[in-house]
Amino acid sequence: MQRILSTGSVVLALACVAVSSRPVSAASGAGWPVVAEPGAAAGVMPGQQNRDPLNQSESDQIAELRDQPVPRIKLYQKFIEQRISAIKDLGTNPKAEDRKAQLRARFEEFTRLSDELQDNLDTFDAAHADIRKALKDLVPASAKWPEILKQAAPDPSYDFSRKTALEAAQSTSDQAKELMDSQTKYFAEHKDEAGKNGTGPG
Repeated sequence: MQRILSTGSVVLALACVAVSSRPVSAASGAGWPVVAEPGAAAGVMPGQQNRDPLNQSESDQIAELRDQPVPRIKLYQKFIEQRISAIKDLGTNPKAEDRKAQLRARFEEFTRLSDELQDNLDTFDAAHADIRKALKDLVPASAKWPEILKQAAPDPSYDFSRKTALEAAQSTSDQAKELMDSQTKYFAEHKDEAGKNGTGPG
């Protein structure tokens, strides 16, 4: 770090270092693992709220479903597919206003939302929440995301964002498939836990 920092700045800097791009789920004192909140995967800091991939209404909807695994995952999928739809429309419409900037923004939103979704999947699975109903829709849907993202032709103005989004799409698709397999096996062996929200509040 080039500049000499004040004591307060050092404390803030150390706190920032602790924030990862994809937060690791940890158990809370109440027994429910910490669920990634909207904007967390993007590393949103004070004064940078505009980087949150969700608008205020979307963030509020996600927050209200903190302890409801299946509806929360379905809502993330809904918001991600809205971005996917926008990317598809922009990718096939070369005359769209600010097309390149719009595509870059949607790619970046897609990536951060995918990261947040993966954090939530990890958290709920670790708590043995039965999320098979959400995965049933997510597995086939996410398998189509990479091909849709590829419909926007490569362009230097958004190539990096496009590449990152493609990696996030493939990662989410792979994770969804793996979780469906592991959850099917787990709940076949623990039938008394099927349909429950895991170790969180009832």
